[in-house]
Amino acid sequence: MFIKSKSGYSNSGEQHASGLFLILMQSKNAPIGNNLRAIVRHCSMTQFGQFMMGIVRIKGKSITVSGAYGSDGLPLTVNENIYQAGIPLPDHLYQAWAHGNGWNSSGSETSLMKQWALDNLKQLKG
Repeated sequence: MFIKSKSGYSNSGEQHASGLFLILMQSKNAPIGNNLRAIVRHCSMTQFGQFMMGIVRIKGKSITVSGAYGSDGLPLTVNENIYQAGIPLPDHLYQAWAHGNGWNSSGSETSLMKQWALDNLKQLKG
């Protein structure tokens, strides 16, 4: 989810956006529950069909992201070393996300998530 961005349309009508992007991550090895971590990276997204997709760099790796939070409203499943680069998502935000009713996008938690990310930007950009 973009927390600071610029967006527009190309001459052919395709949408594009770039800016600071909040990514929610889960480890491939984590148990079910609030084990989400968050990280912010610069991202440029372009429209591919009906999807907005882009690439971020974490720990020297290029990772493809799409839609809100990196995986169309869901957490991005990543390797443990990339997961550890993020900071734990507070439980109240996890609950807001889990019950936010987002469908392929962020839900009613959007403003809470964005404000938390802006308030913790230095740590999230780590």
